[in-house]
Amino acid sequence: MLEDERISIFRSILVGISALSPLAIFLFSNYDVLSVDFPILVGLVIQAYIGFSSFMLVQSYEPKEKNKVTVGYIIFWSALGLCYLSGKSLLLPIALEVTSFSTILIYSGTEFGKKQIESLGSLLLASGISALFLSAWVMLPDGDNIGIILLLVGLLIKSGFSGFHLWIPKVNEGGPSHALGAFAGVLEVFPLLLFYRYVLPNQLDPIIYQILFPLAALGIFFGGITSFFHKDPKISLAYSSVESINFLWLCLIIAGMFQFSVDSELMTLSNSFRILFFLGLFHHSFSKTFQLFSIGMVARLKNSSSSDELKGIGRLLGISPLLLGAGTFSYAVLPGTLGFVSEATYFYLNARILDMPIGRSVFLLPSMIFIFFGIVLGGFTHIKLFMSLFLSTPGKDITIQPFGVQKRRWVTISLFSLALVIFIFPLLIPYFVRLPMLSPFVDPQLLDWFWTLSLVSYVTIGTVIIFRLYDRYQLKRYGQPKKKNWDCGGGYSGHELSIPTSVFSEPLRNSLGRYFLSKTGESKVDSFLIKGITSFFRLGIGIMSKTTHPKDEDVSQYLAISSIFLIFIFSLLILGDFGGL
Repeated sequence: MLEDERISIFRSILVGISALSPLAIFLFSNYDVLSVDFPILVGLVIQAYIGFSSFMLVQSYEPKEKNKVTVGYIIFWSALGLCYLSGKSLLLPIALEVTSFSTILIYSGTEFGKKQIESLGSLLLASGISALFLSAWVMLPDGDNIGIILLLVGLLIKSGFSGFHLWIPKVNEGGPSHALGAFAGVLEVFPLLLFYRYVLPNQLDPIIYQILFPLAALGIFFGGITSFFHKDPKISLAYSSVESINFLWLCLIIAGMFQFSVDSELMTLSNSFRILFFLGLFHHSFSKTFQLFSIGMVARLKNSSSSDELKGIGRLLGISPLLLGAGTFSYAVLPGTLGFVSEATYFYLNARILDMPIGRSVFLLPSMIFIFFGIVLGGFTHIKLFMSLFLSTPGKDITIQPFGVQKRRWVTISLFSLALVIFIFPLLIPYFVRLPMLSPFVDPQLLDWFWTLSLVSYVTIGTVIIFRLYDRYQLKRYGQPKKKNWDCGGGYSGHELSIPTSVFSEPLRNSLGRYFLSKTGESKVDSFLIKGITSFFRLGIGIMSKTTHPKDEDVSQYLAISSIFLIFIFSLLILGDFGGL
């Protein structure tokens, strides 16, 4: 047992070095940390932190192939760090492909089946297509508008922007929770930070932002609704990620839309949304990672893809609901959490938009109803999962995989490390926005707002701590009190009256959910997009079949198409061979 623990610590050190070394290289190199390269610093800090947390989860419940998973994470974090450090060079698409292919090793602790192969195939295909656009940007001269647009398209695909999000639900359906947390918290935000570093400083045609803005708003609306009605917890969290990612894109789009405006109010609005982007980024990275770690782990222990079947499983873990609920509290916008800081600031900025003259705010106002609706339903998704999975009473005949003291310790360390950021960051928010690289974008009115948020967070967290200490005092003085169930009336403790997640969503399914999800649980919007893409390729095949004499300029098109499918086929071949190891 002692030897196994030493090996686990050694594995953790190796993965920690791979996640932390890119940050160390960045800090000791000639990067402009206090200015243009600040988003790279943010990405590497998040990577180093979440890299530690994710591997703690690996140590907990991966029953086999821990050495392969360890090597996979070492390659993953090293290659992703190289993506940040490579700048505009061929190392960027190459490192991105290495990052994607390393997930084959990360998945090796999970039994390969149809869902796992589809998950890996979707991830590799999205990365391969994105790498093609990034390669084109690298080849074109600096400042070339076509190159910037190609970079933008590659980043939109890789992040899962509205319409390019089809790969995210497939990845979540079959991936292990520690990998999904790393993808959502680090890999999905990587394109956003590259956009901030390489695209946002350029003065793009305003029509580009005008096209992206309503798409981002629709992505928030669609992601929130679909996540609320879906019954698979992993896929539900995937669409919640779609909602969060599109919200971050919305902040960047508004910042870019007005950053060169001569109107001082619009310029202030652009600066404020830059700050909101970083707040939302931290909220998504840490809160979403926490949710995928905790809920994904519960789904793995029961090996079920139905939220209703997972009812009450979280109570069998022996971990405090106060800790397990940290991510949910954040998405519920409770004071003292990252979600409270992010969402409250967005509502505050919208109030400032309403105070602006109608001519300046007319472009933003119509989308607010869709955005609010998506955010609210996305938050309720996490609330219903927490109430059912972690607070309800489990069935007496339910069985889960072994979950001993050592496994519980690793899980607690992983979740606690993320919860620290969720609860501590709101207390430090006034100092964060006064960093040299952010202070130029913070006006006095916005700074006062952050001080108010910080004060409310101090009061809330202080109150919770006082009640927690009082509860421990009562426990020590009077002993263990009789446990009561929150969802079973009359003191009845049977699981038959426990609340499944469908109780929250079924009443709205006929009036709203049926427009977005089919009876089988598939997204109607995604099915429509897939049919459209399939029809487009069939049309292309028909046109190419009629062409008997290809032109020289068509060679590049053939190479691009063949490269996409080569990446996809190669990934499937590797999966087929690797499954027999």
